Amino acid sequence: MEDSNKTTDQAEFPLILKGERIELRTMEPVFANANMIFDVVVANRQHLLPWLGWASEEATKTPEDSFDFLAKIAKRRAEKTQFAFGIFLDARYIGGIDVVDISSKHKSAEIGYWLAADSVGKGYMSEAVRILEDAAFAQLGLNRIQIRCDALNAASANVAKRAGYIFEGTYRNVQFCAIRNEFADGMTFSKLRTEWEADIVAKTKGIIEG
Repeated sequence: MEDSNKTTDQAEFPLILKGERIELRTMEPVFANANMIFDVVVANRQHLLPWLGWASEEATKTPEDSFDFLAKIAKRRAEKTQFAFGIFLDARYIGGIDVVDISSKHKSAEIGYWLAADSVGKGYMSEAVRILEDAAFAQLGLNRIQIRCDALNAASANVAKRAGYIFEGTYRNVQFCAIRNEFADGMTFSKLRTEWEADIVAKTKGIIEG
């Protein structure tokens, strides 16, 4: 039986992805990286906590917790089940993004992301999504990528919309939010391979005509 959580044999997924302003970098499990992540998470706890339980003091208490996270994603990269990156503006770490739930059977995956408060509203995350989706569609042979977020998380939803993802619907009480102590609705957005290819054609045409 095929393992739907394993990717098909593709070229090695890139360790670094470069955009016009930002760079996505694979972060090795070393304490210099763990400390970098931990410091940004601590500085942004209140910004992240309404949506991301791992940002709580219980879940990310010390740099060792961030090191454990890096070790886990390094293992998943080796298994080709998750490809996670730090988002860097010049040399400054400003957030994270990954492609997860990769299914070779259904040729689908999901992109998740977070950004430091002082970097929100500047288009960095929309750029990061487009950089990662290009690699995911091209390298992993995907047909569909989805983005999910809490229905109250307008900033995250706006990122998906700006990146050209189509709103599919709101799922009622789809997950329990421990921070708010309530069941939360969730929104799902998606982009198909045909839509991604059309984006590339339109972008190329604009460059030529411009």
